[in-house]
Amino acid sequence: MTETATESHLSELQQVLEALPRERTQALPALHLVDDVYGYLDHAALEAVARWLHVPRAELFAVATTYTEFRWSPLADDAVRVCRGMTCQIAAGESEVDGEAHECMFLCAAAEGGPIAVDGSGRLEASIDHSIFAAARLVVPGGLTRVTARRSAEPPDWRGWAAVSRMSASEALGLVEEAGLLGRGGAYFPVHLKWGGAVDAAARHGQPILVANGEEGEPGTFKDRWLMESDAQRILEGIRIACYVLGASQAFWYINGMADRSAAAAASAIGAARSAGLLDGLTVEIRRGAGGYVCGEESVILESIEGRRAVPRLKPPYPTERGLWGRPTAINSVETLANVPDIFEFGADWFKEVGADGMPGTKLIQLSGAFRNRGVIELSLGTSVSEIVELGEPSEALAGVTMGGPSGGFLAPENFDTPIAPGQMDGHGALLGAGGIIGIPKSFGIERALAVWAEYNANESCGKCTPCREGSGRMAAALAEGNWADVEALMPLISAGSLCGLGQMAPNPVTSARHQFGGSVL
Repeated sequence: MTETATESHLSELQQVLEALPRERTQALPALHLVDDVYGYLDHAALEAVARWLHVPRAELFAVATTYTEFRWSPLADDAVRVCRGMTCQIAAGESEVDGEAHECMFLCAAAEGGPIAVDGSGRLEASIDHSIFAAARLVVPGGLTRVTARRSAEPPDWRGWAAVSRMSASEALGLVEEAGLLGRGGAYFPVHLKWGGAVDAAARHGQPILVANGEEGEPGTFKDRWLMESDAQRILEGIRIACYVLGASQAFWYINGMADRSAAAAASAIGAARSAGLLDGLTVEIRRGAGGYVCGEESVILESIEGRRAVPRLKPPYPTERGLWGRPTAINSVETLANVPDIFEFGADWFKEVGADGMPGTKLIQLSGAFRNRGVIELSLGTSVSEIVELGEPSEALAGVTMGGPSGGFLAPENFDTPIAPGQMDGHGALLGAGGIIGIPKSFGIERALAVWAEYNANESCGKCTPCREGSGRMAAALAEGNWADVEALMPLISAGSLCGLGQMAPNPVTSARHQFGGSVL
C-alpha cells in the first residue's frame, strides 16, 4: 500500500471515528471501522484508535488479537478463503480446495458439492449471492409454524407488546413462569428465573440491562440468522417485552460479525419501531462480534461489549447478579426472545399445547451435512431424532449424527429414537445444544468427524486457561496418533480445570463417541 493510500485511509478513519463516543466500550466497533476502511487491522490505524478512545495501545492490540475474524495484513484479490467447518468438510469429501482456511463461515445449509470458498473481494457473507434465509429451506412438518410464522408488518404491529403494556411487570413475569419458557440457546435455563434474578439484584447493583445474543458461533447452527433475516421485528418485540419485565432502559443486540444481513435487518427493525414510538424510553444498540467460538459464551459477550479481551469471566458472580459494568444483566438468545411475543398474545396454555412435560413449546432444528433437506425445521420438544432424520432425507447412508456442535456429541443410527430434550439426551455427551444436527455419512466416518471437533476446539480455544489452551491441542494430537492413554488422561483435566463451559465440554465428543460406537469405531 502506498504512502498516499495510507494517508487517505487514515483521514477516512479519523472522520468515521468522530462519530464514536470516546469510551472504551467502543473498542470493538472501532476495530470494525478499521477493518471496513482498510480490509485488515493496520497498526498505524490501531494507534489512532487507541488515542481516540483513550485506551493504552497495548491493551487495544490485546483486545484485537482475541478475535479470529480480523486480519493483520491485506487479503489479495485473487486469494481464496475456504471454510473448514464440519459440513464443508463433509461436502468436500476426499477433495481439497486450496486457500486460506477459515474454521467456520456458518453457511452450513449452503455447503453442497464442496466447501464454501470466498474470494478476497469483500466480507465473507457479502461475497455470497444468497442469504441464510434464502439458502436454508424451511421444513414445517404438520403445519407447525410458531416461531417461524412471520409477524413483520409496516408499521410494526406488536400485539404481544400491546398485551404486556396492560400488565404490571410482575404480572408479566408470572405469565412467563406459567408458560414454562426455557432458554433456547443451549443451556435451557428457565427464563423467568433469569429475569427474576436480575430484577431481584437491581436494588443492590442498579438498573438491569438486557443482551440479545445473536452471536451464533457454533458450527452447524444458523437458525438465529434465519430468524433475524426473516423477521427481525419479532425478535425486537421480544426484546421490548423483556426490558419491560426487567425494568431495563438499555439493551444490546449482539450479532455475529459475519452476519451482515442479520445486522442490517435488525437495524431496519429498530428504525421502524422507533419511528412508530414503540421504543420510547428504551435504547437498543447493535454490537457486532468478530469471530471466535468462545464469543457465544455469555460472559465473553459482556467483556466484548465493555471493550475488553474476548475471554470468559470468573463465575460467580453470574451476569444476572453483576454483568455489564457491574449491573444485573439478562442474556437471552435470539430464538428465546422470538418465543416471547406469542406467549403474551395467545397465552401460557397455548404455548404449552405442544412440547413435552417440563419442556413446552417448539425448537428450531438446523439440518446440514448429508441431508437433502438442509435447513431449518420447527418441531415440538420431545420429537425423536429418527423423525428429524427422516424429514431431512439422508443423501447417503449415515454413520450417525453429531449434535450440540463441538461441545456436544454423537448418536448412532440404532439410537435415533432418542427424543430431543435439554441436557444430555443419552447421559453420555449427546446434547441438543442450539439445535444443530449434522448428518455424518459413512463415507466420512465418525473417526474423522471426531477429529474435526477436536481440532476445532483446539484451534478456537481463547487461551485464557491452561487446561483448555494446552489440553485441547494435546488431545487433538493424541486422537490423531491413536494414543488413547493420553486422551483418557487429558479428558478429566480439561473438563475439571477449564474456566468456561466450552473448555469444560471439549471432551464431550470423545466421551459420546466411545459410548455410542464403542470398539467398532475407537
